[in-house]
Amino acid sequence: MEHPIYIPRYLERWRPNAGWASFVVPAWEQLSAAGGDLSAVDANAWRQLAIMLGDTGACPLCIMAVSFAQEQLGERVEDRALHAHLQLCLLDMGLARTHNDEPLPLGRAGDPELIDGDPRPDLAAWLARQLQPVGGDLAHAAELVLRLAAARTGLIRGPEAPTLEQVLDPALWEPSPQDDAGGTDVRSGLS
Repeated sequence: MEHPIYIPRYLERWRPNAGWASFVVPAWEQLSAAGGDLSAVDANAWRQLAIMLGDTGACPLCIMAVSFAQEQLGERVEDRALHAHLQLCLLDMGLARTHNDEPLPLGRAGDPELIDGDPRPDLAAWLARQLQPVGGDLAHAAELVLRLAAARTGLIRGPEAPTLEQVLDPALWEPSPQDDAGGTDVRSGLS
């Protein structure tokens, strides 16, 4: 099955609820504190972002973010939770399958033995196609995913209907003001 290129679709249509902002905050704050250096984002922050992306129906974005995180973290961190989110999204996208197409036991998600064969060749081919809009650069895709998640959950504000280039331009984005009128602060999800 040939997948469409998903980045333009998610730029246009993906609108997660602001309640997911607390899952984006750790990665966004670490990225901001490091002056935009994605290598400063730790495994826990990527894990929180992966949860948000997967649970809001953004499996293609989750695959890009987790693939970058795994590449960036490398041997330093063996993160079963990150791998579990990747596995679930690969299954959802038809890029992997379980043995005999049995349901994935969620308590064992992340266990490579649950997947039939090696999904890496199919994932590499899928990523090569999906990364075309960002020049084949997985880091640019991860930055796009993180900034888009921050914008769509209300952590930052910028162009109303941003293009890919606008999402990747940090100069166009600023922190959203906290609601001083007693409403919800999207940074914490608290009222």
